[in-house]
Amino acid sequence: MSRILVVDDEPALLDLLKEHLTMEGYTVDTAPSGEYALDLMRIRPPDLVILDIMLPGIDGYEVCTRMQADPKLQDIPVIMLTAKSLTSDLVAGYESGAEDYVTKPFDIDELLIRIRARLYHLYSEKISDLTGLPGKRAIEEEIDKRIRPGTDWKVVSITISNFRIYNEAYSFSEGDNLIRTASECLQKAVNNCEPSDGFLGHVGGPQFVAIVKQDNVEALKRQAKQSFQDAVQTLLSNKDKERGYIIALDRDGVAKKWEFPNLNFSLDEKISLDSESE
Repeated sequence: MSRILVVDDEPALLDLLKEHLTMEGYTVDTAPSGEYALDLMRIRPPDLVILDIMLPGIDGYEVCTRMQADPKLQDIPVIMLTAKSLTSDLVAGYESGAEDYVTKPFDIDELLIRIRARLYHLYSEKISDLTGLPGKRAIEEEIDKRIRPGTDWKVVSITISNFRIYNEAYSFSEGDNLIRTASECLQKAVNNCEPSDGFLGHVGGPQFVAIVKQDNVEALKRQAKQSFQDAVQTLLSNKDKERGYIIALDRDGVAKKWEFPNLNFSLDEKISLDSESE
């Protein structure tokens, strides 16, 4: 379940929110000051922060500003609690990085609705709509969590070769189907290699990322390639299968022969998460 950090200098309010949020199934951390909150976030990053503006030491605006300056904290959504409803205060909150606000005294049901909405938006960014696999943000988090000195996890970048060609020859909807097919083949291979804790994410377009133990990298490549090659044969037209290639235009508009789509693999811990179609 999601972890929420509540930051407020009123002990009674911290206790109240922790009680209600825990009843809703959330894991709740609390912090009485901005400095303490920032330290806690770096140790246990929350999925969402409920942040009072008026705090001892640095205020809520400054907390947001510092979060935005920290690559590990800048994507965490913030709901601000404010005793003021002045437009200037709300604008200052949004400009410092807050995504929503609730005015004190607030209705707990309204706050819960806003929390659910923010978390839904957050998780929709973490999941690929096309494949249902973890998306870019989740991939980044998984790499940060696993790739550390002394571990033997390896980040494997996977790309569908000649994806652009297939798209142009067969249509974009068939291109989506090819991506889903690759996803299924890769997931099966990852599950076979790392039954308990392997990872597969979808960067976007024809790009995927797998995380497996070093000893299982070659097995992943072998199993996924064979499975995908077999699956591609069921997607190709009889004409293309008979001649053994696809005919499509290159970037200069010249008709050429192209190999069938395949899976390309590379090892790179500093992987680019910018998805581009080949």
